[in-house]
Amino acid sequence: VHRYLVYVRQNARRGTASTLTRSEVRGGGKKPYKQKGTGNARRGSSTSPLFPGGGNTFGPKPKDWSIKMNKKERRLALATALQSAAADIIVVDSIPAGAADGKTKSLVSTLAKVGATADKKTLLVLAAADNNVIRAGRNVAKLAVNTADAIKVYDVLNSDVIVMEKGAIEAVRSAYAPA
Repeated sequence: VHRYLVYVRQNARRGTASTLTRSEVRGGGKKPYKQKGTGNARRGSSTSPLFPGGGNTFGPKPKDWSIKMNKKERRLALATALQSAAADIIVVDSIPAGAADGKTKSLVSTLAKVGATADKKTLLVLAAADNNVIRAGRNVAKLAVNTADAIKVYDVLNSDVIVMEKGAIEAVRSAYAPA
């Protein structure tokens, strides 16, 4: 599970941080002052990292941070996360039609009835995508809405309460139950 979290977090990095080295800084073609007779150190270019306005010695450059993880490992991570969160799962027959009208208020009240109050981080897992429920849940700060075939380990671990439809439980069981 930890490896999966590292995988998700690291692949989310854009890696666009960049600085200019001494060869990329503008200017510096002319020797700042003569080699001998000034009493100063020998200087060949004003783009040296020692100069104000000079280049950066070992600054960041754009980098691809992405890593790979085996499919079986990813599946195992999700199965393990769901298993450890089993005590926090609330199973409902289905989200009632009253909450499926696309209104945030009705969805929040429906979730509160089953024990997922607004102050708890909640993951709502639907059996199939329902645009009205997804739209109703978009504006709730501590609510993540997912379908059974697209559950994210990060959401499972981050949530205090997981509300699943019966159809979603069956889909997850058939996908992740040991053979």
